[in-house]
Amino acid sequence: MEINFNPGRVSDTGTNQPIARGSSTPSTPEATGLPHERTQALEQSLRDASQVRPEVVERAKALVSDAQYPSDKDLDRISTLMALHLKP
Repeated sequence: MEINFNPGRVSDTGTNQPIARGSSTPSTPEATGLPHERTQALEQSLRDASQVRPEVVERAKALVSDAQYPSDKDLDRISTLMALHLKP
């Protein structure tokens, strides 16, 4: 028995080709369509943003130290989903 959750999905033709990525040069205001001031403000706020959120780190530490996380019920659900998406 095969379950197909997305019948409209195009099947894999086996022609996977890597996507060539362009250079990682910063975008210009002209290229983004944003005014120069807004672009500068956005870039500054990204530089100022903290990459580490202490409250999230503490929650992760608490979950890692909890022997009952994830629950057996959650592990069963995850394993079922993985089994459904296995390719023969």
